[in-house]
Amino acid sequence: MMNSLDLGKTLSGYLQALSQAGLQVEMFTDFEKVPETAAASGRQFQMPGFAIERADHTENSAFWLFLKDGDSYIGGAASMLQDLGRETLAEYLLRTSRHQFPNEAGGGVESVAEPLAREVRGRLAYVGELTFLPGHRGRRAERLAPFMRIFQILAIQKWDVDWIYAFIPDRHMQARLDLVYGFTRAIPRAQKWRDPEPEVRSSTEWFVGAPRLEMEHMLQSDLAGFDVL
Repeated sequence: MMNSLDLGKTLSGYLQALSQAGLQVEMFTDFEKVPETAAASGRQFQMPGFAIERADHTENSAFWLFLKDGDSYIGGAASMLQDLGRETLAEYLLRTSRHQFPNEAGGGVESVAEPLAREVRGRLAYVGELTFLPGHRGRRAERLAPFMRIFQILAIQKWDVDWIYAFIPDRHMQARLDLVYGFTRAIPRAQKWRDPEPEVRSSTEWFVGAPRLEMEHMLQSDLAGFDVL
């Protein structure tokens, strides 16, 4: 496993990469400011798990990261800790989705891909709410990749997680954004939603993520290319 010093060096390298592009990163745990700041960066709503009026998050259970260009917020994302204990991710998704996305037919996830039930468990960092203002996503290596790597390091430092994961639409997978995000696992049709599907979710979504060991291997690989003390 990477020690805290190497994680700090790697974080410094990503922050330097963004700084050279004229960009800064701000971490929010003052959740009252999140909706306004997220709207400024292009996101007009929060998913149920991140909605501050519904989810009782604390600074120990979630954080938001926003990207700034000068005085303007141009993008952002959020992460939450899911400490599953003995529960698998599949069991967790089946249970919580019914309450987060209810409908007249009951709502929620009907089934979850078998690999999620077998492999993904423990302390997880779920990443969501990723949004950039139109025209500000920039070149992948310049903005999106270091931004997401910073997310991963903060989750490791803050929560000592076993996995980091997200769900992404098929169109993002076709562009291989899973690799840009620094994830090593990708599973198609990761969960099947009951009809009617929620407007903001789809049964064609991919699970993308990385277990801790593979994540740290990616970070160590990047560290080898940084010019940091």
